[in-house]
Amino acid sequence: MPGECLPDDVQILWREMEMSSLTFSPDQLRREMEKLQVGSRRKSIIVAVVGWSLIAAFAVFFFLFDNTLARIGSALSVAGFAYMLVYMRRAKWRALPDVGPTECIRFYRTELERHRDSCRGMRLWSWILIVMAPWIIFNLGFMQVHPEVAPVLWFDCGFIVAAAAFVAHKWLSTARRYQDRIDMLDASQKGS
Repeated sequence: MPGECLPDDVQILWREMEMSSLTFSPDQLRREMEKLQVGSRRKSIIVAVVGWSLIAAFAVFFFLFDNTLARIGSALSVAGFAYMLVYMRRAKWRALPDVGPTECIRFYRTELERHRDSCRGMRLWSWILIVMAPWIIFNLGFMQVHPEVAPVLWFDCGFIVAAAAFVAHKWLSTARRYQDRIDMLDASQKGS
């Protein structure tokens, strides 16, 4: 029927109405910026705890095994996790400047773009390669030393690949959410 709205159509209309009436005050932008920073800091803390734990484990594994492949995997894992932690530590948080609404929106948009770009493209795939590939190399070396646990380690390799796929999916959806926020900001500027 001509007047019938499909659920997708209603959702699109709702989004357009929501975007057309958006205005952001500097206080709203500060709250959004704080939420962005708190979430990022929380993720950084979790990654730091896991990263340092894995660095310690792979450092022990390096000295525990005489197998060359296991040592290469351990050393690359330690280097990869250390690189990841140093990179995260160097990421500086900037405070929202005390300026007018236009400058606040521009600043917030720049931060959203920076976060979006860190969750997609070459950076995403390089993180996966830096973290996951050495772990698989270690598993292959461990299998050579202890062939009796090979089925468990093959399962672990499969788990690593599945985890990489999950992480890629999560990061790409996060990048899409950042892009949605950027689009909302752009729509609010066009509407005002």
